[in-house]
Amino acid sequence: MTKLYNTAYVVSYMDSDVFLETDIVNDAEKTFILSCIYRQDLLNIFGLEEFNDTTINNKIMKLLKSLKHHSGLFECMLIAAKAMNDDDPLTGLMILFSFDYLHLAHPCICEYFETGIIHQSKMDQLKTEVDKIISA
Repeated sequence: MTKLYNTAYVVSYMDSDVFLETDIVNDAEKTFILSCIYRQDLLNIFGLEEFNDTTINNKIMKLLKSLKHHSGLFECMLIAAKAMNDDDPLTGLMILFSFDYLHLAHPCICEYFETGIIHQSKMDQLKTEVDKIISA
């Protein structure tokens, strides 16, 4: 899966040390900076130099073929899709790659590709956040 998905990459846009207490940035600047880091994280995961929706979407479609075999991930995809009044797991997987969920979905996907399983604690974290979509 190395060409399709970089399992060695660790996303950093949600790291607690992105901003220091001594940083003088307002909320709008923080949002902008985190969005930039998120986009770079996404590019690194997919091994891309520049953002290309078509390429990323094609890679996500290919990923779905492998990820749909994990019942926990598949359930999260369906829940996320349902929140968009859709029943397509591809829609749900795309949501899992969004800003709100990538930091939780990526470790699950990496572990699944590397070991064939996902530790329950990681799945629980992702599912808890995805469940909030429906209750919102």
